[in-house]
Amino acid sequence: MKMKKILTVITISVALVFSSCNWDDFGDLNVNPNQATTPTTRALLTNSMISLGGLILSTQGALYAQHLSNKQYTSGDNYQVINFSTDGFFNGPLMDLQKIIEMNTETPNAVAIDGLNVNQIAVAKIVMCYYYLHMTDRWGDLPYSEALRGVEGLLLPKFDSQEAIYDGCIQALKDAVAAIDTSVPNSNLRGDIILGGNMSRWVKFANTMRLNAALRMSKVNPTKAATEFASAFSAGVIALDNSENIIYNYQNVQAYENPYYNSFVTAGRADWVIADPLMNMMQLDTYTSPHLSYYSASHPYKTESGKLDVVADPRLPVYANPIENTTSTYIGMPYGLSEANAGEISAAETSFLGNAFRQRISPAFIYTSAHVAFVLAEGRLNGWINSAPLTAQQYYEAGIQASLNQHDVGAGYADYITNSEVAYDAGRAQEQIITQKWIAIFPNGYEAWAEWRRTGFPSLAPGDNALTPNGQIPRRQAYGTAEANANSDNHKAALTNQGFAADDLTGRVWWDKP
Repeated sequence: MKMKKILTVITISVALVFSSCNWDDFGDLNVNPNQATTPTTRALLTNSMISLGGLILSTQGALYAQHLSNKQYTSGDNYQVINFSTDGFFNGPLMDLQKIIEMNTETPNAVAIDGLNVNQIAVAKIVMCYYYLHMTDRWGDLPYSEALRGVEGLLLPKFDSQEAIYDGCIQALKDAVAAIDTSVPNSNLRGDIILGGNMSRWVKFANTMRLNAALRMSKVNPTKAATEFASAFSAGVIALDNSENIIYNYQNVQAYENPYYNSFVTAGRADWVIADPLMNMMQLDTYTSPHLSYYSASHPYKTESGKLDVVADPRLPVYANPIENTTSTYIGMPYGLSEANAGEISAAETSFLGNAFRQRISPAFIYTSAHVAFVLAEGRLNGWINSAPLTAQQYYEAGIQASLNQHDVGAGYADYITNSEVAYDAGRAQEQIITQKWIAIFPNGYEAWAEWRRTGFPSLAPGDNALTPNGQIPRRQAYGTAEANANSDNHKAALTNQGFAADDLTGRVWWDKP
C-alpha cells in the first residue's frame, strides 16, 4: 500500500481519468515494470497534473453540491456509493510529486535540465498540497506524515488528523513560496501544463490556496484562520480581473479532451442536467418547476412565489441549454429522484449542461477571480483584513462582476445587482457571499460541497431517495475498501479518533462544525 511505482507514459493517467462516469475516482495506478525506471522530472510533473481537471469537474462533487442532477442513472444523486478509494492519489500524482522532490534533493545536477531545483521542489510541494487538501476535505484523516515512503519505508502508514494535514500544508505552502526563484525565464521549469513555468504565478497560486484553507478553518481555529488569512492576503493572491485565473486546459485530442465532452459526445451519454436547486437560484424565485409532482411536501424547491422585480441570472444561458425546440426556456431536473421517476421526465423537458462547459477544449477552473473575491469578502466580513482596499460589500460585488465577466455576460451586471435577492444586505451577508460563490464556482462541486458543509449555505435538501443512514446529504466520503482491509488497524484508529461510529457518509470532518 502506498508503494512506489514507476512512471509510465502520461496516457495511463489520462485513461484512468476518463475510464468511468465519475472521472475523478481514478482508482489504483497500474504500471508496466518493463518501462524505463528513470523518469524525467518534467514527465513526472506533467503526469502529476493530469488528474487536476477531473477533480474540478467531478460529477460526484457536482451531485453533492446539487449543481447537477442525473437524467437517467440517479444512484449518484441518492448517494449509493459509500466507499471512494484514495489509492489512486497516493500511487499516482502524489508519488510522482514525491519523486520530483527526491530527485531534486538526491541528484540535483542530473535533473537541473528541467528547471531550477528549488523551483521544481516548490511546485511539487504546491501541487501536492492541492491534492492533500482536496482529499482531506473529502475523507477526513489520511496518511500524511508516514505516506509516500515506499518499500524502504512504511507500508502501513498511520492516519494523521485533518488538523495536522492542514497545518502541514499551510507550512509547506509558505516554505514553497519562500524558496521560489522568480528571476529565471518561464521556460526554465519544464513539464508545467498549468502555469507554463511562470514562477510568479506559482507564488500567487500557493498564497491563494493558503487563503482558501485558512477560511475553511474559520469555525475550528478562528485565531489561526485569521492569522494565516491575513498573511496569505498580504503575500499576494490572484488578481480580481480574471487575468490570473488558475486553469486546467484540455486539448483537442481524444486522450486529453474535456470529460463532459467525452461523456456527451465521445461516449454518447447525455446525462448531466441542471439540478432544480441551481435553476431556482439562477431564476431568482420566478421559477416554479413543472415537475412538482416529483417533490415531497417538505422540499424547499417545491413552491416558490414569483417576484415582479426579479432579474434572472445572466449566466443561466451559459450554464444551461434551453429545453428542446425553445430558445429561452430553462427547466431544472428534480434532484434525487428514483431512476423510475427520472425516466418519466423526457430529455426534452429539462435543461442539459450548457454547451460552453462541454466542448472538447472547455477548461476546468481551479481558482478564479470570482472565487477569490468571495473568499476576501468573507474574510473582510470577519474582520481579518481590515486594511484591505475594499469593503466586504465591494468584494462581494467584485466577485459577481468577475464571474459574469468570466462567462462573457458582464453587461448584465447592472441589472442583476439591483435584484432584491442579490443586492448586498449586511443582515445576511455571509449567506449572500456563499450563495453567490456556490453559483460562481459551478461546476466545481467538491469545493461548493465543502463550503456548504462549513456554512450551511445555500439551503439544500436531500432528495426523497437518499440512501445515507440518516437520509441526509453526505458530510464526507468513506475510505476505500482496500484501504480498510490492507491497513485495518490504522483505519480503525482513524475512525475512532474522528468519533465515527461507522465508515460511512455521515461523519463530520474536523472543520465541519454545526
